[in-house]
Amino acid sequence: MIWPNGAGSAFALGFDMDGDTIWKNKIRTLPNGEKYIKGPSIGLYGVKKGAYRILEILKEYNLKSSWFIPANIVKEHPDTVEAILDGGHEIGHHGLDHTGEYGKTVEEQKERIERCQEIFLKYTGKKAVGFRPTGPLLPETEVWAYSEGGFLYSSAGISGEECGWYEVGGIRTNAVNIPCRDEQMDDYVQTVFHSYPEVLVGMPRIAPYENAYSNWVREIEGMIRYGHSGSSAFHPQISGTPGRAVIFERFCKYLADNPKVWCASCLEIANYFKSVEGSEDGN
Repeated sequence: MIWPNGAGSAFALGFDMDGDTIWKNKIRTLPNGEKYIKGPSIGLYGVKKGAYRILEILKEYNLKSSWFIPANIVKEHPDTVEAILDGGHEIGHHGLDHTGEYGKTVEEQKERIERCQEIFLKYTGKKAVGFRPTGPLLPETEVWAYSEGGFLYSSAGISGEECGWYEVGGIRTNAVNIPCRDEQMDDYVQTVFHSYPEVLVGMPRIAPYENAYSNWVREIEGMIRYGHSGSSAFHPQISGTPGRAVIFERFCKYLADNPKVWCASCLEIANYFKSVEGSEDGN
């Protein structure tokens, strides 16, 4: 695939603006969990401060991005959502409240997804067309989501290395798969350690920031060398903190100055891929 301007790779700066949803989910089983302050001190920091710092950096380097936001956070923080949209960025589907449970049946899962879409429609003016699920979906739900459900692409989890058609059980859909491998481009995985509640489970230490920056650059170099594409899973409550924002800004400069990588939103990448490859039925 030759991307716009002759680039050898396409990369989307993707952000998961989870707010305090993860912390709310964790504290339900913790003794005195309601008094635990990580939700407001970390999660809401991302919504109220980190996101705005990131938006300023993106504006400086003229980079567009995709923001995957739980519907409850969209509803609770419309000002931040408006700032993201005003910057020309995309907002994608990231569940209702970041629980991993979508329901036990296809109908339950479809109802939950559509409930979120109604919230997106109300607060952003449109339904999301990109999907980064926060938990597993039944195959029948996925087939529906990437057809009559209206999603044009998926960018989630361990999803391979190449941009291509999204498959369910070996059957190709008409949606595009934009890889987002957690161990490669997730700022939580590479720079965060909390012991109570443990984030991430089994993570032994916090990485020096310089190592994380070097890892991100190596991944882009690998994408270019092998002709692959993908997206990050950065979090404004992490990349938007002062120290990490320094390396994030360096990374944005690297992307903006590198003619070998086309940096665009996930939706722009999906649309371009479909314009070149056609639809699933050949049209």
